[in-house]
Amino acid sequence: MAKFEIKDGVAIIPKGTREIPNNAFFGCSSLTTIIIPESVTSIGSGSFSDCSSLTSVVIPKSVKIIGNNAFYNCI
Repeated sequence: MAKFEIKDGVAIIPKGTREIPNNAFFGCSSLTTIIIPESVTSIGSGSFSDCSSLTSVVIPKSVKIIGNNAFYNCI
């Protein structure tokens, strides 16, 4: 499984990652921006739920599946 981190409010998702697993960033209140690489095809359920500071998401066309509640409770 790829290791994910947040740097300066940006989710760092390594190139080559194919899936963002369920609840990967659940409740990360410091997360403001998500840039998903073209290699990702699936975003798991609850992956970004309760990320209360999230303001920007870039989802490439390669993403075919977005799980239930992936962005639940994100303003």
